[in-house]
Amino acid sequence: MFHLKTTIAAVALLASSSLASAEEITLWVRTSSGAVLQGLAEKYNASHSDKVNVTQITAEQMVPKLGAAIAGGAAPEGAVLDLIYLPTFAANDSLEDISDFVKSLPYSAALSPSHIRLATYDGKVYGVPALPDASIIAYNTDLFKKAGLDPDKAPASLEEIAADAKKIHALDKETYGFYFVANSGSWLIYDFLPHLWAANADVLSDDGRSATVDTPALRDTIAAYRDMWKAGAIHPTSRSGNGNNAVEAFASGKVGILMTGSYIVNLLASKYPDVKFAVAPIPGPKGGASSFAGGDTLALIKGVSEEKKKVALDFVKFYMEPEQQVYITQESGMPSRTDLAKEAYAKFDPRNLIAYDVLAKARTPYTFSSDELFVSRTGPFINLIQGTIFGDDVDGSIKKAQDDFTKILDRTNP
Repeated sequence: MFHLKTTIAAVALLASSSLASAEEITLWVRTSSGAVLQGLAEKYNASHSDKVNVTQITAEQMVPKLGAAIAGGAAPEGAVLDLIYLPTFAANDSLEDISDFVKSLPYSAALSPSHIRLATYDGKVYGVPALPDASIIAYNTDLFKKAGLDPDKAPASLEEIAADAKKIHALDKETYGFYFVANSGSWLIYDFLPHLWAANADVLSDDGRSATVDTPALRDTIAAYRDMWKAGAIHPTSRSGNGNNAVEAFASGKVGILMTGSYIVNLLASKYPDVKFAVAPIPGPKGGASSFAGGDTLALIKGVSEEKKKVALDFVKFYMEPEQQVYITQESGMPSRTDLAKEAYAKFDPRNLIAYDVLAKARTPYTFSSDELFVSRTGPFINLIQGTIFGDDVDGSIKKAQDDFTKILDRTNP
């Protein structure tokens, strides 16, 4: 009896100690990523004594709300942020250095290069990819056939896109060759800037501190877009749209080529199964290929306790496991690890691999003032696109963009 009581007491003490040592952390995530992160957290919590709690924040509120919480000492342990904001938070000394952890991962070389670049500041790494995304083109193979184009041959340059778009528009007045979203900075950095990156050009220097707007690649890209617009080959709602109708326009069978993202494959296959389409990387004006590396990066807030930091990084290791990478692919469209791409996509549409393969060449603007430069509806980037493609003063619009970029960078660079 004595030994039984001792055993029971020991078990009870062990359970009590285990419960006492269990930690909980809170991750703030964008609502657009909320369902996937919540699912991952539930899987983790079901098999661990430590717990991960997910709080969903609308995308528009995430940055100001997180900034206020950090300033007020009421921040969560971590946040899953749009990767473009990582340089700003890192430069403000708001994030925890996890360089050693990231570099120690056996698959560190397989993490999205752009996500790691944006998470790096002053030689230290402050984040790890969570839910990557990439931009691509989708093209309607039926319309390509009708226009006398080879449906098995994707346009290899923007000049080819322009030529193909005009041939497709020639089919009839209600069919358009090309659709892009010109009135949203978030869309434009997603689908316009890759043309420049494919030509080894950019509107910013590598360190994000200087404007490099006026380049031959930019002028060649603008020339191709102006050519399509003047020919009537661009869908008319491209000029003023915010992206809400882009997929529906393409799915209607009246748009030949759509500037879009990796999500398009699973979305069209499930919601519009009758649409015959293929996807390809975004080409430069005369060739090459690139993409915008979008999506989310997980970062820890500066000052997180060692105990809670351990839980957060354990959660990262958990969602990087093959089983969870398959789940992420199923729910979000793209795994975090390139070395697991074939395994993650084995059960899904193989066209996904086109988007994923280009992720290694993808880029993201490295800047401390992304909202002012790119996202603002009155900002210099939208004004550049609207003025050069749809306006009459190309030279003036480019010069004004260069000047406006420089003023903002001079004021906001840390």
